[in-house]
Amino acid sequence: MSETPPQPPRIESVRELLLKELGKLLMVEETLARSILPKLEQETQDEQLKQAFGEHLEQTRQHVQQVQAAFAELGAEPAGQDAKGLEGLKQEREAVVAELAPAFHDGFNASAAMGAEHYEIASYEAAIRLADALGEQGIATLLRATLEQEVQALEKLAPHATRLAVQGVKEPAVR
Repeated sequence: MSETPPQPPRIESVRELLLKELGKLLMVEETLARSILPKLEQETQDEQLKQAFGEHLEQTRQHVQQVQAAFAELGAEPAGQDAKGLEGLKQEREAVVAELAPAFHDGFNASAAMGAEHYEIASYEAAIRLADALGEQGIATLLRATLEQEVQALEKLAPHATRLAVQGVKEPAVR
């Protein structure tokens, strides 16, 4: 007879839900800063995209501190949570890259990074709504500033993804 795994504690308040959302954001930002963005920057051949990844890496390190500050403002210890959405995006990227001709890696990586930005944007929007609902205006303001940087990062990646896709059409890896 197999034992059922222990169930996580039930979330009973909006504050607990905000802390869970902040924990997810912390894990996302830490994972991006620690492993994903450095890997993308290192693997990228296109100099403009490499620079964009490097700039966003520096910004992401600041985002880690901003999420930690939101925890502090709530009087809670920063605690990362599972970020299954990011993990899924990461696994999908790795699977597709394994199938791609190297000439298409940069363009695909730009598009995959845009997917991660969309995930972050949705997560920040959710956390802002919860902070607003709780009257935590300081946290909401902090998160809005970070959200704006995520939107700007997405807007910076889009032209690279488009340019590299068009380049791939004009210069296919295999004719």
